[in-house]
Amino acid sequence: MILNSKEILNLEKKEIATRESSFSLMQSAGENCLKYILNNIEKKKDKKKIEIIVLVGPGNNGGDGLVIAKKLFEKGINTNIFLIYPIKNKKKDIYKAYKEIKIKKFSKKNLITKIKSKNNILIIDCIFGIGLNRKVDLKLKKLITLINNSKKKIISIDMPSGINSDNGIIMGSAIKATETLALHAKKIGHVLYPGSFYSGKIKVIKIGIKKKFNKYIKSKIIENHPKFWIKNFPFKKTTSHKYSRGKVFIYGSKINYLGACLLSSEAALRVGTGSVTIVANNKTLGLLNKKFFSVLKKNVNNQDEFYSLLKEEKISSYLIGPGAGTDQNIKILTKLLLKKIKYVVLDADALTVFKSNPKNLFSLLDKNKILTPHFGEFNKIFKNLNNLDNKILKVKMASKQANAVVVLKGPDTVIASPDGRVCVNTKTTRELAVIGSGDVLSGIIVSLIGEGKMNTFDAACAGVWIHSQAAINQGRGLIAEDIIRGIPSVLDDLYKANKE
Repeated sequence: MILNSKEILNLEKKEIATRESSFSLMQSAGENCLKYILNNIEKKKDKKKIEIIVLVGPGNNGGDGLVIAKKLFEKGINTNIFLIYPIKNKKKDIYKAYKEIKIKKFSKKNLITKIKSKNNILIIDCIFGIGLNRKVDLKLKKLITLINNSKKKIISIDMPSGINSDNGIIMGSAIKATETLALHAKKIGHVLYPGSFYSGKIKVIKIGIKKKFNKYIKSKIIENHPKFWIKNFPFKKTTSHKYSRGKVFIYGSKINYLGACLLSSEAALRVGTGSVTIVANNKTLGLLNKKFFSVLKKNVNNQDEFYSLLKEEKISSYLIGPGAGTDQNIKILTKLLLKKIKYVVLDADALTVFKSNPKNLFSLLDKNKILTPHFGEFNKIFKNLNNLDNKILKVKMASKQANAVVVLKGPDTVIASPDGRVCVNTKTTRELAVIGSGDVLSGIIVSLIGEGKMNTFDAACAGVWIHSQAAINQGRGLIAEDIIRGIPSVLDDLYKANKE
């Protein structure tokens, strides 16, 4: 469950209505964060020498920080607070928390000296939580830069200060946290880049909001994990044979881009389809035969032959786009394909050819079709959504507009279904920024769809997860072929997990 700021505030209101005061929820949040922080400190060999600085902002997040600071001080831990802004409003819970505290308050000069020191200091960031909708001021920006450059360990409470919790965008400047304690649930800003990068390690902390109130959340946003799709994964069975595992067809690349369809083809075979056939013309067929013996090839040289192929062959799923070219012929073939084949993955060139008339493409799509664009391709066919800051909302609207599953690739790949479901993939590595990586992903996904296999949304989520995990396992120096080599071990782990 991933929430936006309005949803979590609504849950807090419902919880507060069952309590004597809103302050009790603030105390509960602070105390539960404290347990995690204390456990963290207890593991340190030099815990007696540790100093803690709590950065306190003007709202409830600052109040949480004051509760934490008070309890740390009572535990005998060297704790100081720094007020970012004066606390004057006596009606707010933060003022009540402030009046209860008897800890020394740092001046800005003291704070800067401590941050620059080599002392063992833990900074607890409680400046801003959720709901930040303005850029941080210049003075605070300078302080944040100093804190980030200090290399001190930083634990942010709920959100790294300066990150917009509803879209992950940096509001002028942001704390780069070592860890973030997400209160009750992760927020959108935790899973979308750059917020995901600034959050560091994320730990969800229960703060006392009753589970029964979760039923009021209408959000359908999940964080990608096998538990959501593993039961539907098409593992090979004892009775499986190549004809029962499906027939994937892939449109062959242009002669200078043969690697694209070869990468997609091998990835599809590795994931478990019964066969892969590359559809190629006379110019490319001979070269393909020399490169990959496990893949079947079909010689198709014009639109009539392509139409006959679609009519005569029993095709489980079809991938078109990787290295296909962007001429008018590809547009015509893609339209034919979408009309004749139920399960189709469209990638790269097969999307770009519709940039001048995307509605023409959308009219041919349905829930059994999957689009896998990167940002450049996405912006060409969903031009009306380019100005949206929230990537989740952007992909959700695109999926509804296209009436198909959309996979917007990136460091925070977002998958959306026309029925409103959204999945964010946070398991990733920067090593995936390499040529051919997207071709491997589309090959994985196309292997998972078809009659008797996964539905398109689950297949897209599973494909993205397998792709990421295989890359993570490889480590640095990754090339696209390494992702494919890593697929078997990922499938092994998934199979074992499913059996457990």
